[in-house]
Formats: sequence, C-alpha cells, structure tokens
Amino acid sequence: MKLQQFKILPISLLAIATLAQACNSNQKKDSADSTTMTAHSMGHGAATGDTTDNMKNGTPVNRFFEEASISGMVEVEMGKIGQKKASMPRIKEFAAMIEKDHTEANEELIKLATSKNFKLPVELPALKKEHLTDLNRATGKDFDNYYINMMVEDHISDIALFEGATKSPDAEVSAFAKKILPVLQKHYKQAREISLLFDQNKDRK
Repeated sequence: MKLQQFKILPISLLAIATLAQACNSNQKKDSADSTTMTAHSMGHGAATGDTTDNMKNGTPVNRFFEEASISGMVEVEMGKIGQKKASMPRIKEFAAMIEKDHTEANEELIKLATSKNFKLPVELPALKKEHLTDLNRATGKDFDNYYINMMVEDHISDIALFEGATKSPDAEVSAFAKKILPVLQKHYKQAREISLLFDQNKDRK
C-alpha cells in the first residue's frame, strides 16, 4: 500500500507542475493579447487624428470641420448643377434652395473653423469629384432621378454628422450644429417628397 502511494505521488506532482505551467503560459498570452489590443487601439486613434478632448462626446471636432466642409462644397456644386440640368421645375427650385442654404452654412463654418485655427479643405477629394462628373453626364429624367436620390443619401449622412456635433464639448461647435441641423432635416424631407413623387410618375407611365 505504501509502495502504491509512493508511485502516485510523483505523478500528482507532475500534474500540478504541468497545470501551473499552463496557467502561467495563459497569463503571459493574455498579457500579450492585451498589449497588442491596446497598441492597435492607440494606433487607430492616432490614425484618425482625434484627440482625447475631441472624443469625450459626439463627433470629434476635427473630423466634423473636415467632413462638414467637404459635404458643404459638394452640396453647393450639386445645387448649381441641378439648376442647370434638371427637367423638373420642382427639382430646379430645390437645387436653388440647396445652393443658397449651403453657401450660407459654409460661410459660417469657415468663420468658426478660422476662429479655432483649423484649416478647412479647399479642394474636393477625388471620389467626390467623380460623383459630380457622373451627375453631369446624366440628362433628362435620368438626371432628375440620379440627382434627387443623391440628395436623399447625402442628407442622411449630413444629418448624422451634425447630430453627432450637437453633442460636442465645444460649445460653439455644438451651437453651430444645432443651428444648421433643422435646415438639413428640411432638405432631406423635401428631397424624399420629390423622390417619391418622381417614382409615382414613373409608375404611371
């Protein structure tokens, strides 16, 4: 009986040692994984250019300025194109409103960004230019359909961007976003109404 106990003891010690080694290995792995995730997170934050202050609430200020500026420039250009090429009088009127409202909003955005020493983009990204080129190529009813659908999609993005900015810890940015947001919502509502009307007219033919 004593002999049997003597044989089992080393095996038990070996099992305990193996278990301890496995636990230690897992702890090291977890620590490495945690370090990797932290590094990845830090790298991602650095890539976006967002600061800790900007990320406290809502849309980061830097991102808001840049995206709102680009969006505003696109809307103004689309307003000009719509007035020239739309075949539906209502779309021409809508396009005139878009150009006017977004020109005014852009001017306010420039003043706000300048006061905070933020340099806004002066040129549209290549992808946005391509969208405008594609829009310019369309004619007649195809243009009307393309234009109004782009207006709907663009204003969904604009509204989301400005809603985020209303929560900004920067009081001036938040106030600007709250002022412009109802204008964007009005644009979206009218664009949707025109889009539905356009679809109804197509179904009747």
